Amino acid sequence: MGSRGYFRLIAVLLIVVVAASIGFALMMADEGTGSWIYVAAQVLLIAAVVLLVILYQKTIKPLNTLSGGIDLIKEQDFSTRLRPVGQKDADRIIELFNRMSDRLHNEELRIQEQNHFLDQLIAASPAGVLIMDIGHRIDSSNPALDRMLGVRSIEPYRGQLLQDSPLPLLRLLAGLQPDEGRILQTDPLHIYRCTLSSFMDRGFPHPFYMVEPLTEELYEAEKRGYKKVIRVISHEVNNTMAGITSALYAIQQTSTDSGDGDTAAMLSILLSRIDRMSRFITDYASMARIPDPVCRPVDACAFMRRVLPFLESLRGQKQIAFVTEIDEKAGEVPIDQVLMEQVLTNIVKNAVEAFPDGSPDARITVTARPGYWCVADNGTPIPEETARHLFTPFFSTKPDGKGIGLIVIHEILTRSGIRFSLGTGEDGITRFEMFFKTIQ
Repeated sequence: MGSRGYFRLIAVLLIVVVAASIGFALMMADEGTGSWIYVAAQVLLIAAVVLLVILYQKTIKPLNTLSGGIDLIKEQDFSTRLRPVGQKDADRIIELFNRMSDRLHNEELRIQEQNHFLDQLIAASPAGVLIMDIGHRIDSSNPALDRMLGVRSIEPYRGQLLQDSPLPLLRLLAGLQPDEGRILQTDPLHIYRCTLSSFMDRGFPHPFYMVEPLTEELYEAEKRGYKKVIRVISHEVNNTMAGITSALYAIQQTSTDSGDGDTAAMLSILLSRIDRMSRFITDYASMARIPDPVCRPVDACAFMRRVLPFLESLRGQKQIAFVTEIDEKAGEVPIDQVLMEQVLTNIVKNAVEAFPDGSPDARITVTARPGYWCVADNGTPIPEETARHLFTPFFSTKPDGKGIGLIVIHEILTRSGIRFSLGTGEDGITRFEMFFKTIQ
């Protein structure tokens, strides 16, 4: 039984006792002998009422107030304050409760503000953040990571273990150890610095991953390096070869005039080799002189119809079927037409070279749909080891390759803001895909 129950019991007992006393006094008064008893009973009644009032003010009212404070704490309402009740000990407790509520309220506001700031910071961060639950399952992510994963939201994968995820980057993250940082590569075009750490939440460690894209940084560093080397080599070789070529032409002319055919023939061979080397250097120098793309809205269908005859001619003498799948509703795409022609030319050349002579059922398919272009071939698949180095400067699997075609493509498409991918699928088809921002 609570304090209020005891108070009610005492009040009932007092009322019963006083009522009995008054009844007894009235009986005695009727007999003429109990008038003083009646007066005493009246005084006792008044004293009982006064006692009950004092008892309520000093005991029950403070208890009611404190009980209301307990209800506020249960509801986590720290903005409401209790009023003093005029009882010294109870008011001290109320004062302590109000100070505690002030502190809890301020702490709650501070935590809310910090959480809001952290939420905004994580959402705006260019680095990807993946937060796990205490069971090391996917819980949430920020928009930057969603873009890296190529998904609209991580919600469909929530609750999954990383090693069970269909997303390649998440499966790679599963191999990280606590407080470990590692460079991970999902394909030739995407390289990341990944770190596994944790934070405490309600006494339990919550793991989270930081994923920083390094592709552009590494690409820019590589580009600055090879462009500088190419410029130096091109300058030195061309200047030297110019003088040598002039001297050889003069000697060749003198040998021809004097009838020294052997010397003239040898000099002709030397001049042809010098010319070939000059073209070789010029090809490399073109990588350092790619102009900035000037992208304008272009009708995809009209552009494709214009360049397709030339692309088909790149087959040469090879028996390769050239299939086109052009959607009439492909719309407009922002491209630099001259540079895009060069890109498509290099892609189709690579596709043609993927077919050994006499390949049966050889086929190249050019597709254009809204926001999507693709050049696909069923030639020799790209080996996994080769795929890792496709966009490495000067890397080539061809005996006479220079390793600059894909670098030029990478440079043009990246500077044009066009996403792209290259690889052989499980169906054995090699696809070079381009993803555009369509113009409505």
